[in-house]
Amino acid sequence: MTTHTGPVPSAGRTTISPWSRIYGFGTVYAKTLRDSRLAVLILCGLMASMFLATGAAFGGAYATPESRLELSNLVNSLPPVMAGIYGQPFPIAIETMPGSVAWKGGPSLALIAALWSVIALSSTLASESRRGSLEFVATTPLGMRRIAIEKLFAHLTGMAIVVVVLALTAIVTGLAFNTLPGDEIPPSAAFGFAIWLGVMALASGSVAFALAPLIGRGGAAAIAGAVLLGGYFINGYQVALPAFAPLANLTWWGWTAHFHPLTGGGEWVGLIPAILVAVVLFIVGIELFARRDLGVTARVPWPSMPASLLGLRGPASRSFGERLPVAVSWGIGIGLFAFVLGGAASSFTDALKQQAPEALQIFKSLFPTIDLEGAGGFLELTFVMFGFILAGFAASTLVGGWASDEQDGRLEMLLSTPMSRFAWAARGGLGLFAAIVVMTLIIAGGVGLGSSITGGDVATPILGSVVIGLYALALAGVGLAFGGLVTTSFAGELVAAIVIITFLIDFLVPALDLPDVVRELALTSHLGQPMVGTWDWAGMTACVVIAIGGLLLGAWGLSRRDVER
Repeated sequence: MTTHTGPVPSAGRTTISPWSRIYGFGTVYAKTLRDSRLAVLILCGLMASMFLATGAAFGGAYATPESRLELSNLVNSLPPVMAGIYGQPFPIAIETMPGSVAWKGGPSLALIAALWSVIALSSTLASESRRGSLEFVATTPLGMRRIAIEKLFAHLTGMAIVVVVLALTAIVTGLAFNTLPGDEIPPSAAFGFAIWLGVMALASGSVAFALAPLIGRGGAAAIAGAVLLGGYFINGYQVALPAFAPLANLTWWGWTAHFHPLTGGGEWVGLIPAILVAVVLFIVGIELFARRDLGVTARVPWPSMPASLLGLRGPASRSFGERLPVAVSWGIGIGLFAFVLGGAASSFTDALKQQAPEALQIFKSLFPTIDLEGAGGFLELTFVMFGFILAGFAASTLVGGWASDEQDGRLEMLLSTPMSRFAWAARGGLGLFAAIVVMTLIIAGGVGLGSSITGGDVATPILGSVVIGLYALALAGVGLAFGGLVTTSFAGELVAAIVIITFLIDFLVPALDLPDVVRELALTSHLGQPMVGTWDWAGMTACVVIAIGGLLLGAWGLSRRDVER
């Protein structure tokens, strides 16, 4: 027997398409951008819907110069502590639509974007290092520094998409809902506002990015979140509490406190310190990641999930345990929003009576069935709309987490247990539903605490929170059905798209005076006025049917198709 030596046949060179280098699996940048698509979609939808809703509400409620003047007098007469709630310490042109949007929604929108940036940048490197998934990538010729840079630029790309969408939304809002001179929003003002929001978000996220290689994801997110919220409230309350003014000047919120591009106020130079802070901290985070061993961090004491909730006793408990932290986070965020609005109801109504009786009459004529004397009426006007939107996006993230079992390759191993596919999928969906129930209870707690400050009927607004939970369950049912019958690749994204489309139908149809039959396509139009006790039992029943039907359809579909690879 003889052997022959020779060159080893070449296996060929793998080519990567240009599109895969931008979005897909061709590069670290492309994969990171692909993995964050749901978060970017949710943030774009949330930013656009809140901006559109605020502009539409202002254009409809204040269509005369007299009503604008009363609104200006009302806002300027509010105690400074009210300005702290909105994060806007200094007066702006509140009598115009851009000024009203900037006052009511500007800092809040920036806060939401900043929270996303903190969460994303605290985990983009630290969580993968902890799981060990980066060790394989780090052995390639890329190097750790390039990995960090590509992941960071993927987040910057996502933020740029949000900025562009928000700017275009601002321009559309100015065109669609302007009723008096000064309501237009020129492109320069729209992009100025959106860029300011992006800078605020990235400056906050850079703190988490720099700390994550040192102390891990949880500690970095906690410290960066504390810096973010502390700066927001210190800046907002610096007029009410003058001792806060020096501290506000140490934060990017204080540096840009006089920058109001929507109303033509402020100088762009105010953004420079915030940009410099973000750039420096991004460089620090990249270098720390490149110079430290993967996964080696200093431990920061932080409460962990109780062992009884880790969910290892079956598909339902496992699904519930994995979805619970996300559900609790959404519940706390939405509940705090409801608490602030519910607690402010009495002060706002009293100020309306004393300073702007005509504006109060406008409210009563537009909403004759809603009593502004109690917290329920105020929450119905100010919270329910955003409550549905936020709960819908929460459902999309929870469905995305449920779908990740198949997308990340864990489903094949889980289905190897002695259990039918239908039973596994149904129980996993029930665990997801249980997480939504916990989120709803937390929201109800925030609504109840805020309503108790105002006084009056507290039980009705708390029960109204159940309707928000039913809406989230219905959306989760749609996501489960789509994931089981078709694919889990875009189950979370589908739910987020439904939330955005529902908002557009529910609010733009009345503004554009389209037929009511179009508005009835939105599920939220069939849920009554829950915070004041006007229940639509047919719509609530439909939510339950959609949730249960979606769960069963998804389980049946998953039992009949091949698992994705």
